[in-house]
Amino acid sequence: GLIGCATITQESKAPPPIIEKPIVVSEAEINNIISIFSEVIKKSPNFAGGYYNRAVAYFYKNNYEQCWQDVYMAESLGCKFSGNFLESLKKASRRER
Repeated sequence: GLIGCATITQESKAPPPIIEKPIVVSEAEINNIISIFSEVIKKSPNFAGGYYNRAVAYFYKNNYEQCWQDVYMAESLGCKFSGNFLESLKKASRRER
């Protein structure tokens, strides 16, 4: 879900916890989340968490092209996505990267 960028610092070697139950949101809520994180990115273009969260929202909206673009940006800024998320994106978008 939309919980933030998974990065590992020297202080914390453990990845963030995994949410067991899926988060159900409406299309209007997803659009609002995309708008919020688009504004965050405009104000702080080097904030990986903005791209991370917007990528997840685009995934839930089935907008895989935009999702991949934000995955690339978040990763270029040091953010890590879970293997499960990337595998789901590959399967849903029918592409490797």
